[in-house]
Amino acid sequence: MKVLVYVFVEIENVGKAINALSEAEITGFFLYEYKGMSPQDWKGFLIDEAPEAAVNAIKNLAKNAVVIGTVVSEEKFLKIKKYINEKLSNEKYTIIAVPVVDIKVNVV
Repeated sequence: MKVLVYVFVEIENVGKAINALSEAEITGFFLYEYKGMSPQDWKGFLIDEAPEAAVNAIKNLAKNAVVIGTVVSEEKFLKIKKYINEKLSNEKYTIIAVPVVDIKVNVV
């Protein structure tokens, strides 16, 4: 079975994460830059319900981060976990794997 793997890292660690994925022999990936907050930062945090105030608070408090995604076999996913843990052992990261039921690629 194939899995969609998401690796979330702070932006300063994106190079380490991509190197780890390369060592795990992935063949392709996508990147998405975003602003996010970890559960430790969010705990006990209440936000103003006014839309502008909420957006401004998140912009000011959230950190720049990147999510890297790739679709791989379960075996390769185990390699990814191993190499990410080695390269980012002293950094904050999150890995999520979602089973892929079907893939269709339309090449024109």
